[in-house]
Amino acid sequence: MTTISLLGIPHDDNSSYMKGASEAPPLIRRELLSDVYSSWSESGIDVGAAGRLKDHGDLQFDGASDPWDLIEQRVGQVMDSGDPLICLGGDHAITHPIMRAVRRRQPNPTILHIDAHPDIYHEYQGNPRSHTSPFARIMEERLADRLIQDANRLDAVFSG
Repeated sequence: MTTISLLGIPHDDNSSYMKGASEAPPLIRRELLSDVYSSWSESGIDVGAAGRLKDHGDLQFDGASDPWDLIEQRVGQVMDSGDPLICLGGDHAITHPIMRAVRRRQPNPTILHIDAHPDIYHEYQGNPRSHTSPFARIMEERLADRLIQDANRLDAVFSG
C-alpha cells in the first residue's frame, strides 16, 4: 500500500492583497478527512484507509529563519521517505521553495499549472517572492524541465 505524505505550509506573507491562505492546511485536512465525502479514488484506492495518509503536520515559521529555507528543508526531509507528497498551502509563492526540494530528488520534473493567472511576473510591488512570481523564479533556476500553463482554457473547462 502506498502511503501519501501530507505537509502543511501555512505561509501567505507574500500575498499582495488578501491574507488567509496560511489558514488553509487545517481546513483542507478537515474536509479531506470528513465522512461526508467518499474517500475512494476513481482508480479504486481508498485514500482514507488506515495508514494511507501520513500527516507530517504544519511547518512552523520561527521569524528568525528565512521561510524559503525552512520550506525547502522540510519538504526535502518529508520527500526523503520516498512517499508521494501533497503540500497544503499557503499562497502560490510557496511553490518556488517546494520546487527547489523537488528538483534535487526528481531528475526531470514537469509542472502542469492550472490557474487563472500564470504567476510568472518578474516581481510585484517590488517583491520577487510575490505570489505572482513563483514560476518566474522556478524557470530562472531551472527547477522544472517543462512548465505547462494554459490559464485561458479554464473558462472552457469549467463553462461546459
